[in-house]
Amino acid sequence: MSCRKFSQNHSGGFTPTNEEQSERLRAFCPSAVGAKLQSGFTLIELLVVIAIIGLLASVVMASLNTARAKGRDAKRIAEMNTLANALALYYDDHGYYPAVAESGDGNLAGWKVSYLPNFLAPLRQYLPTVPVDPINSGPPSSMFNPRPDGTFFYMYYNYPSGTGYGCPWSGPFSVVGFRAAEGVDKSKFPKAQCGPMPCTGGSHPGINTPTCRDWSSEFDYSIFVVP
Repeated sequence: MSCRKFSQNHSGGFTPTNEEQSERLRAFCPSAVGAKLQSGFTLIELLVVIAIIGLLASVVMASLNTARAKGRDAKRIAEMNTLANALALYYDDHGYYPAVAESGDGNLAGWKVSYLPNFLAPLRQYLPTVPVDPINSGPPSSMFNPRPDGTFFYMYYNYPSGTGYGCPWSGPFSVVGFRAAEGVDKSKFPKAQCGPMPCTGGSHPGINTPTCRDWSSEFDYSIFVVP
């Protein structure tokens, strides 16, 4: 008897259960059972599953990358406070802030930058390790480039007097900050600014001495360290 005839004629006058049908099919048509068991997924079903897995993986990776970027930004902000406190201690002990130069170790056009060697080395007496940016890449083609420009670094500069930049104090001060953030709202960051804003009309964006100076034109996050 063929498997087809079995399925049509062996109802026996009653409706068998699924289990009974399976037992009878195994007894009379073992080849049909094997074919059914071996059918598996179709190619389309496999492609759909693969596409879903790929989509889920991309969502997870995007979330993970965003979380990592926010974590690096949190580290940057915490380390700005660490550097500011160390600079204040240095000034208390020496009566001046660490020097800067136009060139040499750790210097870029007068700025101390973390992607060059010996960044703020004088602060090692106050810190177990002088922090640097988590990515720490440079240099920028120009300090005044719009951000992001693919560079991430910490920066430092000291100034002999605030009066030459429109600041409300006359003594020395320092500016410390980081070039670029990744995953947070930058509008809430502190901005080192002196004089009327926006600071325009000078040789560079944010510089019009002695009227005003806006360090946020160069860096996403910048703070003053004032005695």
